Amino acid sequence: MLGLLLRIARSVVNNVMSIITSQINIIQDAITSPLKAMVQQVTGGIWKGDGSVRFVQEMTSEVIPQLVNIGGMGMSFGGAIRKALDFMDQADKQATSKANELFDVFNKIFN
Repeated sequence: MLGLLLRIARSVVNNVMSIITSQINIIQDAITSPLKAMVQQVTGGIWKGDGSVRFVQEMTSEVIPQLVNIGGMGMSFGGAIRKALDFMDQADKQATSKANELFDVFNKIFN
C-alpha cells in the first residue's frame, strides 16, 4: 500500500517539477532576452566607448549568468525533492523486505 502511495507521490512530484522547470525557463527567458538584446545593440554600435565595453562585460560575465543561477536554484530544489523521494522508495523497499523476512520466520514457527 505504501509503495502505491509512493508511486503516486513520485508521479505528482515529477509532474509538478516539470511544470516548475517550464515556468523557470519562461521566466529566465523573459528576464534575460531583453538584456541580451541590449548587449547586442551595444555591440552593434548603438553605444561606443569605454562605458559600452564595461556594460557588455558586466552584462555577459556577471548580470546575466547570475540571473540564470537564480533559476538553477529552483532546479536544485527539485533535485533535492527527487532525492528525498528516492530515499523514501529505498526505505519502503527495505521495510517491505524486513517485513517479509519476519513473516517467513513466523510462518516457519507456526507451520
